[in-house]
Amino acid sequence: MKSFKILSMLLLALLTLTGCKEKNPEPGPEPGPGPKPEGTVNVVGEWHISTFDGEVAPFDVYLAFAEDGSFAMYQRLYTLTYALYEGTYNVSGDILTGSYTDGRNWKCGYKAELSADGRTLTLHSQEDISLTTVYTKTVVPDSVKDEAAATRAIDEERFL
Repeated sequence: MKSFKILSMLLLALLTLTGCKEKNPEPGPEPGPGPKPEGTVNVVGEWHISTFDGEVAPFDVYLAFAEDGSFAMYQRLYTLTYALYEGTYNVSGDILTGSYTDGRNWKCGYKAELSADGRTLTLHSQEDISLTTVYTKTVVPDSVKDEAAATRAIDEERFL
């Protein structure tokens, strides 16, 4: 009798698990540019760093997120010139992730928040110790773009 109860319980568990089996979903549209699902933060545009972890940033960064999923980052860290980094990004809900053109992923993802007026983008790093960076919508100056392109050309010449 005891073995019958055990066998019955196993059979019931097996039937329960097979009843939850997911059906094959219909193939959906390919991901890519276009309208984002509702609830997705729209980071498209050009941004300039305002604060880093509640303080005036000790460096300068401009971000440009394009509709096609590409990005350009112009940053001046501990140097007199801007460096240009490019790649692709993805926003899923409010999580922003990306990778550089050389294939390396960003150090971490970011929880993105856009202000109601769309003028402020706040990024919270998803690390053990989260850092908050606030960006203000602004056009990346041509002088910054030109300087970063010139710096990049010089760096590439060094390796030829």
